[in-house]
Amino acid sequence: MIKKKKHIIICILILLFFPIKGCIEEFSPGTLSFEDAIVIEATITNELKQQKILISRTFTFEEDFKVESDARVEITSNANETFLFFESDPGVYLSSVPFRAEENKIYTLSITTLDNKKYISKEVSLTQNTSEIENVYARRELDTEGIEGIGIYLDSFDPSRKSNYYGYEYEETYEIIAPFWAPEEILIVSENPAIFEVIARNEEEQFCYKTTKSNGRLLTNTNQFSEDRVSEFLVNFIPLDNIEFNSRYSIKVKQFTQSQNTYEYIRVLNEFSSVENLLSQVQAGFINGNIFSIDDKDELVVGFFEVSSVVTKRIFFNREDFITEPFPWVCELMTEKYAEEIVSKIRINALKLFSVSADENNIPIYDVVPRVCGDCTRLGSNIRPDFWED
Repeated sequence: MIKKKKHIIICILILLFFPIKGCIEEFSPGTLSFEDAIVIEATITNELKQQKILISRTFTFEEDFKVESDARVEITSNANETFLFFESDPGVYLSSVPFRAEENKIYTLSITTLDNKKYISKEVSLTQNTSEIENVYARRELDTEGIEGIGIYLDSFDPSRKSNYYGYEYEETYEIIAPFWAPEEILIVSENPAIFEVIARNEEEQFCYKTTKSNGRLLTNTNQFSEDRVSEFLVNFIPLDNIEFNSRYSIKVKQFTQSQNTYEYIRVLNEFSSVENLLSQVQAGFINGNIFSIDDKDELVVGFFEVSSVVTKRIFFNREDFITEPFPWVCELMTEKYAEEIVSKIRINALKLFSVSADENNIPIYDVVPRVCGDCTRLGSNIRPDFWED
């Protein structure tokens, strides 16, 4: 599965207004044509939370990602509500108070930049929340490239047939168990001469957790079906040798019931963001959104204001539920008789103690492993998520 970074792809599209001439010369990924434009990613949902809006600028291949800071951002409703946003991180705006989008209300997004340019969205209402996720499940299989792994699928159904247009994002969390963890570690008492003290570990380094979110949104619709039913929709695929599948795994799938306009905007964006389209000879240029400049009707504005209903479902499963072979950790157990051989690597936390013994002359012998094999915090956080279930 190709995971897409949407905000980067949007910016690349602006650079490709004109066809790429010729397929014979060596390709150099530089800027062919560029127009500076504001980029707005705005989704609010029926979830009670601090809603989030991202504002950035288009940028060339040669530039770093550019944000739009110090903007005034607000959402108003036809019920005389105003929700103000503040900049929590550069280009990231959160609502000052948690709120949820509600049925039978119409919402409008307004943005004023630091240089007093004003932007406004079309009026948007919440999609009906009538579709439920019936099941999220995993099965062992081969992907389209013949790679063996775990496919994660979803079924949903709307008996009222009012949803039709769906988008899916997910948040995956996996447990990391250090395969050569030991309850003790080495403390350097002296480097010259090298003298160690073996002490008890003072923090959790055996069990850790890593959470990542999907990039972009997967889409499907049920217009051609007799029922408003999504069946066996592939949400994610995990190869058997991926670290995500080393012990226990959880995924929370978020289903967006979208308007047709939202669906079409994201569908076109996804098509343009594919590798084949980005490198094809003919580029289509600009994707129309629903946000416009108040001051200059011809100004290029990239982005879409979405108000969607959301439902979520989480599942857990273990590696042993699908395969008996343990995860293929690459861990070399190294035995060192002299502290001088490992003191520099212990100092930079590149090695972890697995065990210690002594030879016939009572000289310590240290069995050590690379940190990744004996300390799970190299790959994740030792803070257990509140939702985690063993």
